[in-house]
This record gives sequence, structure tokens and C-alpha cells, in this order.
Amino acid sequence: MQQRLSWNKPTFAIVLLAFIWNLTLVIGVVFNAHFALTRAAGGQFTTFPLGIRFLYFFMTLMIFYQVWVFKLIFHADTVHPDWIVRTFFYVGVAGVLMNAISRSNSERWNSIPAAVIVWAFWYFGIKRNPEYSKFL
Repeated sequence: MQQRLSWNKPTFAIVLLAFIWNLTLVIGVVFNAHFALTRAAGGQFTTFPLGIRFLYFFMTLMIFYQVWVFKLIFHADTVHPDWIVRTFFYVGVAGVLMNAISRSNSERWNSIPAAVIVWAFWYFGIKRNPEYSKFL
């Protein structure tokens, strides 16, 4: 039985704001924006190297995919492959931990929106949909 969760608009808005923050930050790294220098990649660069910018470009694409998958989960649509929800959860947990232990004070704050996204994938994806909780 599918459950429609779209009525919970404030939660959806908060998670989308967290995604917007993440997208703003990774796009800032891709374009070597000044505001991202202390908030990404350990806060150790005065200008981002091309390799980091290239990596963050792929991270930008992955975040757009996460937004799309989250929208599917939130509206109780089927996600294929089903393991992608668990993967986003586990990678998100690792991201929260990496942000939290960063040497940069500014980067540590990134763990808050990352934790919101991880919670959203756990609550709406894994907890509410048994098909996505296999092997958890």
C-alpha cells in the first residue's frame, strides 16, 4: 500500500533548503567562488585546484540526482534501483561525519544540512518503505 506523503510541505521545504545549500556550495567550488573557500575541501585552499573542481562537478550532478530520488520517495513513487536509497543514506552518513570532523569551522556547519538530508533518506526512504530497507 503506497502512502502519499506530499501533504507534509514544511518538511519537504526544509529538506529542499538543505539540498539548495549543498548545491550552492558545490557549484561555488566548481566556479571557484570566494564564499566556498572556507566551506569546502577542508577549507585549506586559497583557490580550488582543477581536480577538486572536476570532482565537485560530479558531486553537483549526484546532488541533482539525489533531489530527484528524494522527490520520488517523498511522493511514494517507486525508485529503481531500490539500493540507491540505501546508498544515498550510507554515503550521506559518511558526509556528515567528514564535515563534522573538518579542520575548518565553516565547513563543520555543513554537517547540519547534510544531516537533514540523511534523515530524510532514512525516514521517508528506509523507515517508511520496507522495500528500500533490505540489508540495513
